[in-house]
Amino acid sequence: MKIFTVRLIFSILLMTCMAGGGPAAQAAEKKETAGKAERMEKMSDESMAALSCFGYGYKLKVLVNGVDVGVAGGKSENRRLFAADSPMASQAPPETRKKSFVLKKGENTISIEFTKQSDDKNDRMEISLEMDGYPAPLFFLQGRLKPSGKVEKSFVVSDVPPADFKPVFVTDQGDGKAVLVHMSSLFTSMTPVLNGKSGMTISDMPGTTVLDNIVLGKNELMLKYSGKPGVEAKFCVITPEGVKFLAKKITGPSEASESFQFVVK
Repeated sequence: MKIFTVRLIFSILLMTCMAGGGPAAQAAEKKETAGKAERMEKMSDESMAALSCFGYGYKLKVLVNGVDVGVAGGKSENRRLFAADSPMASQAPPETRKKSFVLKKGENTISIEFTKQSDDKNDRMEISLEMDGYPAPLFFLQGRLKPSGKVEKSFVVSDVPPADFKPVFVTDQGDGKAVLVHMSSLFTSMTPVLNGKSGMTISDMPGTTVLDNIVLGKNELMLKYSGKPGVEAKFCVITPEGVKFLAKKITGPSEASESFQFVVK
């Protein structure tokens, strides 16, 4: 199952040979094509998704396609998930093979059971599933209000992000009660501001933050960002009105901003 985007760089020697034409060029091209297919297959075998669970104060159980992947809660946990039909599965220990090789091409399911075990109001849980080449998490859950519950959702895994890709975003506050902002670019700093209140700043590395100070009526979201000149700052924003993907070229050292509005009825 091919999940990652593969970039192949042809050598200068091969390009020179091919430019000359003739049997030698054809043989070189055939050899390179075979090698390219072999490299693509190898990288496909090693492809994976990253499951990150932040569950201080919570007891958790996470199932992917009906398989318990071994998340317990109460701390920060990370799991690597692979294709169920990956040749690497035969080389993995039985327990790892059972819990980690669970993904399939097409529709997958994730089920999360949670119980809050702490009285600390600052405790929260965040669970994300991310895959290389995608502009945002496949799945993101944040909870901090409900004492217990169960979430069941589906997500799609494909060779490349589909044109209509939309992250699955869930909070325990209900639909339309929060905004998700994900930054996928490096060497960039971004602070979201919702209705005049600043959210968590994400800096230099990809990350996700949720803002829940939504009001009835008109809301205004501003992304304040800066970074290394020449870098393209990339963001995904989910509001009650839908999903937006933004790409903004950083042209100088000064902070820039992008604003838009949405209405909650």
